[in-house]
Amino acid sequence: MQFVGPMTFEEAIQKIGERSPIGSAMMSAEWADVPVALRERAFFSSQVESLRFLQRARDQISDYLAGARETLPGQTALKAGSRSVFVDQMRKFAKSEGMGPLAPEDEHGLKDITSERRLGLIFNTQTQQAGDYGYWRQGMDPDVLNEFPAQRFVRVQAVKQEREAHVPFENQVYLKTDPIWEKRINQDFGVPWGPWGWGCGHDVEDVDRDATEEAGLLKSGEKVKPQLRSFNEGLEASTETLDPDLVEKLKADLGEQLVVDDEAGTMSWAPAAVPVPAVRENAVSEAITVQAPGVLGEDMDAALAAIDRVHDDGRLPDLEAKTSKQSSYGYFRMAPAADGAGIEADHIGVRNTGPWPTFTMTHETGHFLDLEGIGAKGTFATSGGDPDMKRVLEAAEKTDAIKSLRSRLEETTSEDGRAYLRYLLKPQEIWARAYSQFIAKRSGFKALERDLKKALEAEKDRQWESGDFGVLEQAIEGMMRKLGWL
Repeated sequence: MQFVGPMTFEEAIQKIGERSPIGSAMMSAEWADVPVALRERAFFSSQVESLRFLQRARDQISDYLAGARETLPGQTALKAGSRSVFVDQMRKFAKSEGMGPLAPEDEHGLKDITSERRLGLIFNTQTQQAGDYGYWRQGMDPDVLNEFPAQRFVRVQAVKQEREAHVPFENQVYLKTDPIWEKRINQDFGVPWGPWGWGCGHDVEDVDRDATEEAGLLKSGEKVKPQLRSFNEGLEASTETLDPDLVEKLKADLGEQLVVDDEAGTMSWAPAAVPVPAVRENAVSEAITVQAPGVLGEDMDAALAAIDRVHDDGRLPDLEAKTSKQSSYGYFRMAPAADGAGIEADHIGVRNTGPWPTFTMTHETGHFLDLEGIGAKGTFATSGGDPDMKRVLEAAEKTDAIKSLRSRLEETTSEDGRAYLRYLLKPQEIWARAYSQFIAKRSGFKALERDLKKALEAEKDRQWESGDFGVLEQAIEGMMRKLGWL
């Protein structure tokens, strides 16, 4: 059943709205082991553990189906007005949550939760499931069922690889109440409504009373009893027919989200508990306005979201972050202070063709904090003798990475090489690199973790190996606690 606008019937809206967001690292094949009664009441996506992402995606699709509206300047619009809007909004949200492909080779593919392909698949599957469920429920209305008691399994879209299991059923007619729909045709989802399988190009069309009787599926005047399913039927599932090893595996994979009552022999979903992000009194993202368009802007926003997850900022002045056209990966620009005394932050620039733009954004934000957030404003804490920053830099000098850079400086004869090493050993640069690595580690953002890995692989001692970073990480944490940022 194809549709291009929001559904209006309540069944479709209810189906999405009453699903519990369930986060898990399980793959699609493992989700197939979850009893249908529970799987139908879960809003999940393969290998997605973030409940906040799933909650947001479910609510966006519910808004779309319900035609929920919001007032914008001069107009009223759907909150989630289309597939493309959903993809755009959820990509930004996923990046702000630090989500991304599990491996570089998965980028832009179905394993990348920020890709158009993956987000489009989530939108298509969820809206189709909701719509097809609503269509099935309406088809079970006694009057509708009497007039159209059967349906035909038809191909509506060409697919790359046809399912052999579906070939015998193509163009065949069965009563809507025939268990063949869930037992044999829809083996992927185990329900009598579509979609009829992952990547399936089939749908159903109604068959009227006369054609049904002519096909010998009903006698003249014979009534068909509706087989309605209430959503409450799926509140729990029996464990009696499940292999005990499978039950234990589901317990391990789903954790506290799954409640198993061994005495009653049932399992059910626990009440949804979507984690609430920490509330920041003075979030860094409130001070920095990202002006860069497209993917670079999303990467820069993701960096700020990672920073917000880790610490407060100490009341920073407003600053713009924009696209850089310079050869360097990024820069932090200063200007004479308005009162003519000292300097102040002017803006941050990040090159959109750099190898790690998200990591670069955290690096340049580190410079901003150095000047405007730590110690006396208008003076770099790294060169102004701030005692807390001094302890951080002393910790850095004890690391193998900094010792190695100093040894290389002594051994290098090339003036260009020496100039570059002196640049890396500037207190401001040591701090900014350490700060960006601290955020990458503490935030848990996959994009930053990947960027850190790239930086480690690109150049020896540019960043710190995990075991070498410990003492420096502790020093940064200590300084931030004294500042009241943690």
